[in-house]
Amino acid sequence: MAGSWERDVEVSSVRTASGRKVSRRNSLQMVAVYACQSLIGDAVASLPVDHYTKIGGRKESFDPIRSPRWIRQPNPFQTAYDFWHRVIISLLTDGNAFLYTLRNERGEVSALYCVHPQYVTILDGPLGDNRYEVSDDQGAVQGVFDRTEILHIPAFTLPGSSRGLSPVDVAREAIGLGLTAEEFGSRFFEQGTTMAGVIEHPGTPRPDEARLLRDMFRKTHAGVKNSHSVGVLTGGAQFKPITLSPEQAQFLETRRFQKAEIALLYRVPAYLVDSSVSSTWGTGIEEQNKFFVDQTLMPWIVRIEQAVSTFLLPGLQYIRFNVDARLRAKTKDRYESYQTALNNGFLSANEIRAMEDLGPLPKKLGDRYYRPLNLAVVGDEDKAEKEQKPQAGAAPPVPPIPPADPTADPNAQQDPNATDQGKQDDANTSD
Repeated sequence: MAGSWERDVEVSSVRTASGRKVSRRNSLQMVAVYACQSLIGDAVASLPVDHYTKIGGRKESFDPIRSPRWIRQPNPFQTAYDFWHRVIISLLTDGNAFLYTLRNERGEVSALYCVHPQYVTILDGPLGDNRYEVSDDQGAVQGVFDRTEILHIPAFTLPGSSRGLSPVDVAREAIGLGLTAEEFGSRFFEQGTTMAGVIEHPGTPRPDEARLLRDMFRKTHAGVKNSHSVGVLTGGAQFKPITLSPEQAQFLETRRFQKAEIALLYRVPAYLVDSSVSSTWGTGIEEQNKFFVDQTLMPWIVRIEQAVSTFLLPGLQYIRFNVDARLRAKTKDRYESYQTALNNGFLSANEIRAMEDLGPLPKKLGDRYYRPLNLAVVGDEDKAEKEQKPQAGAAPPVPPIPPADPTADPNAQQDPNATDQGKQDDANTSD
């Protein structure tokens, strides 16, 4: 049954003001729509998915062996990349993603399947406990499932509605205009006549004379090697180049504008889907990548993370798409960041090695955390200061008096009276 749900189907199309019918399927015929959807889908699906839990307010990562298998491979028939790509494309086209969950005898999720959104009808419950009616491509109902069997991830949703809005439906007129402009351009080259210019003659030359004049002019001035040459026309003939008409110029401008409209719809920087647009934002490729991740990818990623973590994982467990893999900096910049993290004690050597896909150091040598010697724990400053100050009422320490005999023990306690007597004898001798 799951396999039949995943068959691709064409949803009903709606005629737009431009005269072109637009559906979820044929909207992909507009290159800008396909480019935006594939760009976002590929970017999200290529991110690693990590499994964590919270213990005492701390984040602890699960070893992949201990994580549920469906996090690494959602079902036996798809890789993680293929599965998450279908999920994000469902959101980008229909505004909804529906995940059918298989569970074992303990009620734990064992597999996930992405259901085609067209096959799902939401049956609203009085308290939000919705049920989901799933049909096949012939319209026959396959079953009705509750929230433990179908996970619904909506996109932009209006208050009071359970189903997310389809970006294609919202921008149907813009997509229809873009498709019409592409069709107009195709028919222009198929049926239209395009000439670089015409030769006007004041008289009425015979057909053979007209062909001779055209061929001689083409032979003399056509081609790269004859460009910018000086031409001579006799008998009052004139050459007039043909420029783009206002309608043709408007057609080109319409195509550019529609590309920008679709990029705006999906919040994709225009320069990523239109080579004629240059990027003037940011100081480098890293800042541009960060902008793309923050503004374009993260809203979709957070929707998926929160839905899966809340309804499919127990307790305080959750998943995270590792966007650091997308923001991977140059080797020099990464190593400088690692050095700062290691020296300040918030990353260990093994944690850094894991980020570089390297194994841990032997004998747990890489599990140690370091910090500069001139740093102290907040609150311990007073304690250290008290240890350095002498206690009230205590006599100051008396430095040891060096012995007269070099062979004597310098730490031996001397009699102060004997010392004073020795000083008196020396005084009498000098007198």
